[in-house]
Amino acid sequence: MSTSNPHSPLKNLLAFRLFLVTLLLGALILFEFIWPHESTDSVPVPLYSFIILTYLLNILYIVSLPKIVRIEKFIQQQLLIDATLIAGLLYLTGGFYSIFFPLFYFIILGGTIYLERQHTIALLFYCTFLYLLLIFAHIYNPLQSFLPLPELVSSNRKVISQIFFNLTPFYLTAFILRFIAKERLDTRKRLQEATQNLKESKDLNKHIIASIDSGLITTNRELMINSINLAGSNILGLNKDKIFNLDLQRVIPNLQPGKIRQGRHRQEISYQTPDNKHLVLGFSFAPLMKSQHHNIGWILIFQDLTELKKIEHRLQEARKMAAIGRLSAGIAHEIRNPLASISGSIELLAQDLLFEDETQQRLLQIVLKESTRLNHLISDFLGFSRLEGKEQTDTNIISLLKDMVFLFRSQCPDIDFNEDYHAEKFIIKANPEQLEQIFWNLIQNSLEAMSSQGEITITSSVGNGIDTVSDKPYKKELPEITITICDNGPGIKEEVAEEIFEPFFTTKTSGTGLGLYIAFQLTQINNGIINLENRKDIHAGTCAHVCFPRTPQDNQSQP
Repeated sequence: MSTSNPHSPLKNLLAFRLFLVTLLLGALILFEFIWPHESTDSVPVPLYSFIILTYLLNILYIVSLPKIVRIEKFIQQQLLIDATLIAGLLYLTGGFYSIFFPLFYFIILGGTIYLERQHTIALLFYCTFLYLLLIFAHIYNPLQSFLPLPELVSSNRKVISQIFFNLTPFYLTAFILRFIAKERLDTRKRLQEATQNLKESKDLNKHIIASIDSGLITTNRELMINSINLAGSNILGLNKDKIFNLDLQRVIPNLQPGKIRQGRHRQEISYQTPDNKHLVLGFSFAPLMKSQHHNIGWILIFQDLTELKKIEHRLQEARKMAAIGRLSAGIAHEIRNPLASISGSIELLAQDLLFEDETQQRLLQIVLKESTRLNHLISDFLGFSRLEGKEQTDTNIISLLKDMVFLFRSQCPDIDFNEDYHAEKFIIKANPEQLEQIFWNLIQNSLEAMSSQGEITITSSVGNGIDTVSDKPYKKELPEITITICDNGPGIKEEVAEEIFEPFFTTKTSGTGLGLYIAFQLTQINNGIINLENRKDIHAGTCAHVCFPRTPQDNQSQP
């Protein structure tokens, strides 16, 4: 028998023994059923001795209880001692004619409950032996002078019948109790197995629900929330304990109850978390059935589709840009050739013709200027259509930046260029021409954002990347370099911050809107990430962060 406390059977046995002995012997003393014949004498000393011995044994059992290791063996020893004491009690209270023979039934009951089958049978035979020994002692009565017993005639038919009717029910009861105990034990084992299986099944269901990345909500028929898994509470940004038993529409306002009750439908909604983060959630609904025709609620499975929608948008943009790129390349080639002829012809005319009218001379200069601008625009379109990966080599990004800044200093004398690099050398795997194009576009964007005077600061730092740049993580075992280009222009307006890398988007009165887009695409082609944000210090302006992973071989030599 398995219990949570191994000493529980012993405690139960001790308590029952004390109760039974006190009850029976107290009643025996009270009604003076000590002898078969009526007597007015006081209670005899042997019976007092029996009571004292029983209580002393119980006290001894209680004291030794904490030291007991083999519980079943100790119970078996107690039951053997109890059977011996009962035989003694029968001898003291009338021998063969004692009314306390049924006490042996409690010994067998204890054996069937607490002992193994073979030990119970041995206990049964021991009780039989004690009973036969009692009859033998009654016949020969060695204590006749001290404890007279009624005469017993062994050939008396009534005596033989009483022995038979005492032992037969005794054995039948023993086997019935054993059968009941076995059935009880088997039932308990099956119940324990079923309980364990149910617990394991519940634990498995909990682990499955807790492990899935999708959110899961169950409601009752009135759409009151019954449960939500951990992933669901994380997606919604809510404490799952605080939304228990709340109306589903109060928690997720944009859900349509009608579609939920229709069952087996999908719905995409916009959702705003408590920290004002906007998400796109995809829901699917199904009825929660207790039986085939008994609906007790609803199951809602949902996912955060925000990043997926962004990827879909980027894919659509990429397809659109690919089409525009092909169209742009075709148009640019068709326009560039006649434009070159026109521009060259006008330049020759400007050299050969002398216009006396200043207005005509000015118009000619405007034509030349606009031809040059149109040629640059066509070059941008051609560059946009040719954004593709080129051979990447080990490139010292610090040296490349220094050369570019030197060139810009000579072209823009009114702009202060400040440089602060963490080292003289940092090797990355990239295409040098595309790197130059990236930083050229970013510095040019800063120059156009400022007036004729300003300040541009270019710095480098080594770390584990910039968290705000992209959702594209790097392998953390390789350090990364971040190049930061800051200006003191007007900064980026909040309403257009998410569109700055879109093609053809510009806030300037002139320009193609392709500079930052090309920088963004080339950065990704070269395994980098890029981000633009307003300066976080006391100055106004914009900071562009470009991050590249260091090459593994360079990782061993650089600080």
